Amino acid sequence: MEQPRNSRLNRDRWDMDKVRFHLNQPPSPQRDTKNIGDILKDIVGGFEQPVQENILILREAWPKLVGAQIATHSEPGFIKDFALNVFVDHPGWLPELERQKRPLLMKLQSNYRELRIRQLRFQLKH
Repeated sequence: MEQPRNSRLNRDRWDMDKVRFHLNQPPSPQRDTKNIGDILKDIVGGFEQPVQENILILREAWPKLVGAQIATHSEPGFIKDFALNVFVDHPGWLPELERQKRPLLMKLQSNYRELRIRQLRFQLKH
C-alpha cells in the first residue's frame, strides 16, 4: 500500500475539511508523477494514419525506382488529384528529387499505368 503524504499534509486542516465536506476517506496517497509525453506515446502509439493500397505497392518498389540512397530519405505519401505526394526527411534532398522529377515520373507512368499519376510533388515530412 502506498504511504500517505504526511510531509505536506496539514492534519488540522484535514480534520476540519473532513467534517465540513463529510469526507470519510483518508487523504490521497502520494504517487509518482509521469511525463505527459510518456502517457501520450502509449495512447497515440496505436493510432495509425490510413494508407492507400496503391501507396503500399509504391513503397515496396520505391528503392528500385529511385535508388537505395534516395529511398532512405524519401517515401511515397499519398495520391491526390492524380499527383503523387512524396515525403522527404531533409530539405537538402528536395532539389535532388526535383532534378530527377521528370525521369521518375516517366518510370512511374510506364510501370504503374493504372495509378494514372500525372504529377509529382515533394514535401518535407513533419
